[in-house]
Amino acid sequence: MVGRTDLSFPQEIWWLVAQEFASRRDFDGLYLCARLGPGMARMALPELYAIHDQSPAINAHILDIETSVCLWRSIVASSLGNTLFPYCCWIKALKLSNLQSHLEDLARNNPQLKAQFFEPPLEKLQIRRGRGGALNLEAIVIEVANMVTECIRLSANQESKRAGITTLEGPYLPTANLRTWVSSLSSLTTLAVRDGSVLNSDVARAIRANCPAFREVECYFCRGTDVDEDLAGFLGTLKPNSLESFTIMSMNDIGGKTFKALCEHSRSLKTLSLLSLEWPVFGSLNELQHCLSLVSLKLEGAPSARRYAWGTECKQVVEEVVQWLQKCAALEDLEFTVVPTSTTILAEVLKSPAINLTRLSLKTSDLVNEFHASLRQQQRLQHLVVKITDEELLEGSDERHMLLADAIACCHELRELDTNELFTFEEVEHICASLPLLEDIVLNGELIDDFFLEPIAQLSKLKSLNIFGPSDFDSRFPHEEEVELVTRLWERFSGRFDVNYRMDPNELHESDFSD
Repeated sequence: MVGRTDLSFPQEIWWLVAQEFASRRDFDGLYLCARLGPGMARMALPELYAIHDQSPAINAHILDIETSVCLWRSIVASSLGNTLFPYCCWIKALKLSNLQSHLEDLARNNPQLKAQFFEPPLEKLQIRRGRGGALNLEAIVIEVANMVTECIRLSANQESKRAGITTLEGPYLPTANLRTWVSSLSSLTTLAVRDGSVLNSDVARAIRANCPAFREVECYFCRGTDVDEDLAGFLGTLKPNSLESFTIMSMNDIGGKTFKALCEHSRSLKTLSLLSLEWPVFGSLNELQHCLSLVSLKLEGAPSARRYAWGTECKQVVEEVVQWLQKCAALEDLEFTVVPTSTTILAEVLKSPAINLTRLSLKTSDLVNEFHASLRQQQRLQHLVVKITDEELLEGSDERHMLLADAIACCHELRELDTNELFTFEEVEHICASLPLLEDIVLNGELIDDFFLEPIAQLSKLKSLNIFGPSDFDSRFPHEEEVELVTRLWERFSGRFDVNYRMDPNELHESDFSD
C-alpha cells in the first residue's frame, strides 16, 4: 500500500479518515496512516499529537515505556527544529507531571533507555544536582517547558495564528516561569498546578493579556501563610466572569478572601470543588453567596472539621449558606464529604422547588430525619451516594434506614445507588420494586443473604451489583459453574463476576501454610 494511497482516494477522504481515527482515540490507526506516505503523515500526525496525552502509551508508560519515551523525545526534539515535522506545535496538552514521571522511571530502572532519551540533540537536558550528582528532574522539566513554549510562540507568530496548547499542567511551576509560559500560549484554557501557592496577580495579568479563552484552574494543594491573599489576587485579576471551573483537591490554607474573589466570576463559574477544607474556613463559606450559576458543587471537610459544631458556632453563616444554595437553580451535581452540619443544610436545600439535582453524594457522620423527608422532593435524581462514616450511627436506629429506604424509593429516575446503610430484606425489596431504572447498585453486605437476590434480580436494567463487606450468602458455586458463569458474562456482555468466600475454619487454606 505504501506510495499508492493518493491514487485511491482524494486527500479530503483521507483527512476524514484521520479525523475519525482521532475521534475514536485510535492511535494505532493514526500511526498506520502516517506510515502510508508523506501526504498521509501530514494529515495523521497532527491528529495523533493533538491527542498524545490520552495515548495508552503515555498513560500506561510502565507497560509501554519505549513508545512513551519516543513520543516525549520527538516532542522535545521538535522544539529545537531537529525533526521532520513540528510535533510540539500540534500538541493540545503539555502535561509536565507525566514527563517527570517518565524521567523518574528512567533514572531508577532503565539506564539504557535513559541514555537513549538524552542522545543528541537532547544531551544538554542532562542537568544534574552538582558535579556528578543525580539528575535534577525539576530543572529538566522546567527547561523542557521553556523550549516547547518558546518554539510554539515563535511558530504562532510566524504563521499569524494562535498557539495550539489549551492545557498546561505540571508538578513544579515557579511563578516567574509560569508567567512567561502562559504569555506564549494564546489558546490556553486550563491551568493545573500541584502547588497553588505559585498563583498570584502577576500570573493572572499574563493570562488576561494573552489567553482570552482561559476558563479553568486546578490545584492539587495550596499551602502557605499568604496563600489566601495571593490566590484572591489571582482570581480577582483575571477577566471578570471568565472562570468556569475552580478546583482545590487537597490540603489548603484558603479562606474568605479566596471565596470573595471567586464571586468576581459569579455568572461564569459552573464547577466548584473545594476539598480538604479546615474548620476555620467554614466560618467564611457564606462569602460564596453570589456564585449562583453553579452546576456542580463539591465540598469536603478536612479531618479537623469533621467534628466541628458549625451549626452552633456560626449559626448565621450556616443560614446564609442554606439561602445561597437554595438560589442555585442550575445546580445538578452536589457532593458533601464529611462536611459538618451537612444533613441539616441539605434538609433545607433539597426541599427547595428551585433545586432539581441529578446527582447527590453524601458522606456524613450525622444524619437528621428531616434530610429523608427533603430527599423525597428530588424527583430528577439519577445518581445517589449515601455513606455513613460513624459506626455507632450506622448500627443504630432502625427507623433511620427505614426512612432512608422510603425516601430513595420516591426517586423514580434513579439509575445508581451506592450506600452502606444496613437495609433489611423488606427495604431492599421496596427500593427495587419502586426503582425499575436502577443500573448500578452498591450495598453493605452485613445483613444480606440469598433472599436479597430475588428482588434485585427483577431489575431488568441492572448492569452492576457490588455487595461489599462480609455477607450471609449460604450458596456456593462449584468451581466449574463459577468458571462457566465468568466466561458467559464476559463473552456476552464483557461483564465480570467476582466473589470471595469467608474462610471455613474447618478447611485448610493456602494461608495456613505460610510462615
